[in-house]
Amino acid sequence: MSVLLKEEHPIIIIMLADNGFGEYYKPSDALFNAVVAGRMLILSPWEYDDKKSHITREECVALNGMAEQICLIEQSPE
Repeated sequence: MSVLLKEEHPIIIIMLADNGFGEYYKPSDALFNAVVAGRMLILSPWEYDDKKSHITREECVALNGMAEQICLIEQSPE
């Protein structure tokens, strides 16, 4: 990901942690700067839950499907 950030490519991150965003979530400096510049989107399909649990294979497959759909929408002509 450091190469993508350095070369300023657009990036979509779907959070792999299955506990969503906390109320005060803030990405690291490099990621934050990319978000501010409009080159990065960080999503989580889950609501925040302070209990840690392990992500399942089914959830990973679902995340890949979400990423694919977002990419297809982004590529569709206006």
